[in-house]
Amino acid sequence: MNTRSKQEDKELDQLERFIRETPMEIDLVNRTMNKYESSRYTKQPESSRTSKKIRQRVIMIAASTAMIFSLILVTSLVSPTLAATIKQVPVLSSIFKLAGDLGLQTADEKGLSTKLNTSATHDDFTLNVSEVVYDGTRVSIAIERLHTEGELSKETLIDRISNIEFFINGDPRSSFAPDPENAMNGFNIYSGKDNDSAIIEIVDERNQGGRPFPEQFDLTLSTTITGIQDPLKIEIPVKNKIEDTVTLQPNVSRQYDNIHFTIEKIQLTPITTNITTRPILTDNSPIAELAMGIDVVDEQGHKLKLIGGLGSYESNGSDMIMDHRYTPFESIPKTITLKPYIHLFKEYPKGEYQMDENGEPKIQYIPELEVTLPINSQK
Repeated sequence: MNTRSKQEDKELDQLERFIRETPMEIDLVNRTMNKYESSRYTKQPESSRTSKKIRQRVIMIAASTAMIFSLILVTSLVSPTLAATIKQVPVLSSIFKLAGDLGLQTADEKGLSTKLNTSATHDDFTLNVSEVVYDGTRVSIAIERLHTEGELSKETLIDRISNIEFFINGDPRSSFAPDPENAMNGFNIYSGKDNDSAIIEIVDERNQGGRPFPEQFDLTLSTTITGIQDPLKIEIPVKNKIEDTVTLQPNVSRQYDNIHFTIEKIQLTPITTNITTRPILTDNSPIAELAMGIDVVDEQGHKLKLIGGLGSYESNGSDMIMDHRYTPFESIPKTITLKPYIHLFKEYPKGEYQMDENGEPKIQYIPELEVTLPINSQK
């Protein structure tokens, strides 16, 4: 005998319809309704307030269970298009961390870089920027080519790049050069963690008389890919997060033969060691023929790895202001020693390096130009 009121029948119908209209593969309707009916007929009649609480609880349980099974169902039914899109998301392994540059590894590990996932696509070629760091001396940008599943390429990413232009807050990078009209679009690009990745680096020419980059700016990367007409443009937010920079301006000079050598500036950051020097050939010979380099060591003899450089000629070409960029010291040293050297060349063919037994270019130190400086951690 059915003792339910019309109102209760109506509420049960609504409950059953609610459960049935919830999309899921497992049918919870009969199980839920039977449980409700059994509970109702095995208990004494209760107040309408208690009955309302029971109905609310049943609805909440049914809805929650339905949502769980719906999520399982949706996950298992991802469309091929969405799956292909997901496969294009870069694997979370930092290019900086695997690039072999101690400074960039430090930036990644200490959170000094900015993680990104910004890309541009033309003609099925997708270029992604995954990370950027700026320490006041160099801007390093991690880029990678994204592939769809099964796509292979024999050419490296660097092979495909034919040109890159840079814009800082909308202004061409050349506007920061000492002579914007004759500025060169110089940048360094070297391998990343694999053939589909690379690291691009640019620097300003503040030590050569140009304008420094701002501490924070929007960088537009306009990359031309071989075989694709339109460049891929990506907007990159850049910010100098470095606070513990040591800057020295010793202006110490040494003289040997016709070489006058001055150390103008030293910058130490957790990412880069930058040494600014001014070599002058006093007999007015072309400075380009000197082919001089510098080794940098601390008081314990640890030698830094050279990662790049930038120079500009002064006066008649016998004078140059040169920035030498090295990997950082693991900790601020007590002293650093700069050891200038010259490369040794073969007589024939002219301009070719002499090589040692390890296949490295031979060098000859010039001890008369060597300088040891104390580091007082001045900022």
